[in-house]
Amino acid sequence: MIGIGERIHHDDFEYYVSDVIISRFLKNGRDTLHAKGMFYIVKFNVENNALRANHEWDNSIAYIIDDRAGSFQNMPEVQEFYEKSKPFELREKYTTAPGSADSTYLAFDLPFSVTIPYLKVKGDILFGDIFDGALFRRVRIKLF
Repeated sequence: MIGIGERIHHDDFEYYVSDVIISRFLKNGRDTLHAKGMFYIVKFNVENNALRANHEWDNSIAYIIDDRAGSFQNMPEVQEFYEKSKPFELREKYTTAPGSADSTYLAFDLPFSVTIPYLKVKGDILFGDIFDGALFRRVRIKLF
């Protein structure tokens, strides 16, 4: 388990959460989007430390788990609403070039039964993951 700002190492790539916004609603001008539970808007960052390989990823790269309530995927419709109010260059797919970084905001609507949310990362096992047993799949970032 790691905290906000700490990094998950996946082959030549590093992932981390730099901010979490928790709210019952999102506003865009006069429009308001209400959560069924609580919105968790997570700023997710990717750094590519490879020398030659691009890192391709999308908005399904991470999900939230809670031991009691289950797992929750990014909600594109909430993500799109948030992007309209605070533009962050939302894309369907990202290609992070060697030596560069990208970020996005992932959006989740978590039920009130979620008490201890953690963010986890998805991905294929790559050559560099063999040395640590694909630890990136087991690391959880605490969002509380």
